[in-house]
Amino acid sequence: MSQQNLDIYRKLQQHLDSMPVGYPETESGVEIKLLKLLFSPQQAEIAIKLGFMAQPLHKIYRKVRKDGISMEELENLLDRMYFDGLINRGVQEENGKEIKYYANAPLAIGFFEYQLNNLNEEFIELIDQYFDEAFMEEYNCSGVPQLRTIPIEQAIEPGGGVTTYDNFRQVIEDFSV
Repeated sequence: MSQQNLDIYRKLQQHLDSMPVGYPETESGVEIKLLKLLFSPQQAEIAIKLGFMAQPLHKIYRKVRKDGISMEELENLLDRMYFDGLINRGVQEENGKEIKYYANAPLAIGFFEYQLNNLNEEFIELIDQYFDEAFMEEYNCSGVPQLRTIPIEQAIEPGGGVTTYDNFRQVIEDFSV
């Protein structure tokens, strides 16, 4: 891999590390191996231009148009990255028009979970190593709550039980009618 491509992945690592739950560097370089496995060099370049907060496509385009990419090419690339589980995307209706918003996804809860349908041995080994070397400490010490219980000021009464397959099937059939 060329030095330029390695630099792209290091820039992406540093960019992701600046987010609320970072993506810290390791001595072994496993974080770069993970990024190389998931992102092409072009995708890494685009991800560097994305923030943690979602932005509409036209604002992202302003950052990349000097690179010679068209708005349509950018949209296709961002959509592919979204469907590959690398970034977040939202769609809103504004003035009768569909507007797409894109943002970087953190490692967790984010592009790690998005890969669950694409797991392979290499990814599992790299993510396990990265979690052990750096990420779990970052995740637990970031001060950013990852999960939150929202009280609804109502008690949940214990009861109910485990239903059988046949009973559950009947519930679904009754509901879908």
